[in-house]
Amino acid sequence: MAKEKGPVVEFEQARKRVNNYFGVDGDFFVKPLLDLEWAVKEDEDFAFLSYWTDEGKKVDAVIVKKGGDPMIYKTKEYTMVVAIDCVKIGFIFRNGKKLAD
Repeated sequence: MAKEKGPVVEFEQARKRVNNYFGVDGDFFVKPLLDLEWAVKEDEDFAFLSYWTDEGKKVDAVIVKKGGDPMIYKTKEYTMVVAIDCVKIGFIFRNGKKLAD
């Protein structure tokens, strides 16, 4: 009889699949916000992620840089933005919800 994996092992496997999908090492939490509107704004030294909650509240986070480049990973359908919002988090959004830069 096969032993049931349990929620912790299933979570770790799902996390690894997400990291492989975006090609990242995953030293951060993942927060799927698939249906929220979002935008990225860059200035000379910093890049910022803004997203709007279902209640319309704007939340801002500082995008983490790696090798001087903002940690933004795009695929055909999704974008992962690694930013700091109290802790380092990989925010995943549906590309169709992105607002104009």
